[in-house]
Amino acid sequence: MFNILVNTTLPIFSIIALGLILKRRNFIDAAFIKTANQLVYKVAIPVTIFREIGETSFRANFNLAAVFGTLTAMVLVVLGSILTSRLAKISDNRRATFLHSSFHGNIAYMAFAVAFYSLGESHFARMAILSGFVILGQNLLAVWILSVYGSLNSKGEGNGSLFKSMVSNPIIISVVLGIGFSLTGLDMPVTVRKGLDILSGMAFPMALLLIGASLSFGAFRVMKKELAGIAFFKLMALPLLGYLFMVLFQVPEALVLPGLILLAAPPATITYVMAMEMGGHPELAATSISIVTLLSALSYSLILAAFPVG
Repeated sequence: MFNILVNTTLPIFSIIALGLILKRRNFIDAAFIKTANQLVYKVAIPVTIFREIGETSFRANFNLAAVFGTLTAMVLVVLGSILTSRLAKISDNRRATFLHSSFHGNIAYMAFAVAFYSLGESHFARMAILSGFVILGQNLLAVWILSVYGSLNSKGEGNGSLFKSMVSNPIIISVVLGIGFSLTGLDMPVTVRKGLDILSGMAFPMALLLIGASLSFGAFRVMKKELAGIAFFKLMALPLLGYLFMVLFQVPEALVLPGLILLAAPPATITYVMAMEMGGHPELAATSISIVTLLSALSYSLILAAFPVG
């Protein structure tokens, strides 16, 4: 556990810390964060995913049981968080964001970075393929949560708008294109592959810097109950249930750890965006992203120690 924390997890989180320091010292400002975020999310990470999936056999790495195992765990966590929000008497204006943050993970920036640096490229494609289905599941559940518990329809937003957002998601598009290229059985031209390698090299270091630059702890003291619940569901309940279902569904061992890394990702920045646009609680979303991201250093260390990479 200690070796994993020092040699694998801390190097990754040190880049997040650097992002926070650079933001505090004004080396990184809001304009840079906005531009860099667009570049990473819409270009660098999709290119990385397309390259990894496109050069790997989809048939050899896709597993339907892994998809069912991860999605079933998410559904149960949503139901559990709904029950908890009622028992804990979480206020109505915070409930939608509490529920949303309890299952919607930061796959593009955190899970991909952890997998890439801890598992290596040989295992990353398996996770990238599975991630497309997890991302779809997260967004579909978000539609339902925000429709029932938020103010999704009060601003004229509907399921069609979120569906359009899902199908235009650059991560999902890159997964689909990568799968399509993989199924052709063609080899990627050397020139194209080297160009993609260079471009994808900036994806995860920049993503980690952006996470650090976006950390905020404003609501910690007044929302401890909500933050504790989000951390429990996101970092403990979701990966544990995911593991139990993957064992139950006899998921191949090579896919278990990638699935757990996906499920254990801290709350995604999209929870803040949706809280702003659809009647949630932005301050709770921003603080949960920050607090749970830092706590995920420990949970990821535990996962990597329990399932050593072969």
